[in-house]
Amino acid sequence: MKARYLQPALGLLLALVCTASGSIATAADKPAAKAATGNVADRWVLWVKPGHEKEFEAGAKEHVAWRKSAGEPFSWAAYQPIVGTDLTYYVFRSDDHQWKDLDADDAWSMKAKADDAYEKQVAPHVAKVAHFFEETDSAHSHMTGDPKDYKYFQVITRNLKSGSRGDAMAAIDKVHKALTEQKWPYPYRLAWQVGGKDSLRIIFPTKNYAGMTDPSPSFFEVLTKALGAEDAAATQKQFGSSFEFVDDTIFVARPDLSTPK
Repeated sequence: MKARYLQPALGLLLALVCTASGSIATAADKPAAKAATGNVADRWVLWVKPGHEKEFEAGAKEHVAWRKSAGEPFSWAAYQPIVGTDLTYYVFRSDDHQWKDLDADDAWSMKAKADDAYEKQVAPHVAKVAHFFEETDSAHSHMTGDPKDYKYFQVITRNLKSGSRGDAMAAIDKVHKALTEQKWPYPYRLAWQVGGKDSLRIIFPTKNYAGMTDPSPSFFEVLTKALGAEDAAATQKQFGSSFEFVDDTIFVARPDLSTPK
């Protein structure tokens, strides 16, 4: 991930959620996840220079290890896209923070001269950097187990249309209540991106490729049972008309590039 200050920094949930099932941990498989300390994530996206992949990974591994040894308060998890039209970038995330925690990490970064370490260890192999924050919508998310149990993360990104937040949130609230009432066992997380466009990111974790098999009963069958056919269809339409589709990507976790234990 880039050192701070160096550079400024459901399609339809109702349809897409059908892709998350199979070997995804269910409530019966795992106890509820431990309560997070906060709902803010820090996310850096680094595009690697062509031909520098090996050097970048070696430098990133060295850098995250250096950050831990230098006493950084954040831990970072690394991910790499495995499907899509752009596979040239890596994502480094630090989760479960409160906003004030970012101040503490900023202070550490300046004191430890993390920019200098980044410039030496990673920057020579990086073509472009983007920086975002995320706020998890904890009230409308359902996560089970430990995130470290999952290997793959399907991430669907949708941009909110101007003036549509009220309709979007009404649909999301109705969907989440229906899933909860019907005891939908599969985990999902909703997060709003801070930085760039007003985007909703929907994340489905899976343990393996088999976990991407469509669930049975299907999501729409569950929604129809909870709301009735007419209301279920109207809710789909309300959500779908509130967003523009942006991207659907699957990431693989890279613990070898993450903060060492």
